[in-house]
Amino acid sequence: MTASGGLYPSLGRYFETFTELAHAGCMSKTRMRECLDGDREFTRSEKKAIAANIAMRELDKNPIDERELADAVKAWKYGKFDEIYRVKE
Repeated sequence: MTASGGLYPSLGRYFETFTELAHAGCMSKTRMRECLDGDREFTRSEKKAIAANIAMRELDKNPIDERELADAVKAWKYGKFDEIYRVKE
């Protein structure tokens, strides 16, 4: 998914398909594609859902990547989703 991740290519490290990402963000694949392309913005709830899903995926790994987990927590708790996962302009 990384190559076609649009404004958020780093999300491809956590989600293999668009369907997985759409489910993580509790949205349709069409809405998710519009957000990745920059036609729409992720809502606060969608960002929190995706960040929480990433955190849970990290906690399920052995060993846990502490940096990835800390980034997911920052994105979820402190609203740093775009700063962490969006392409830097």
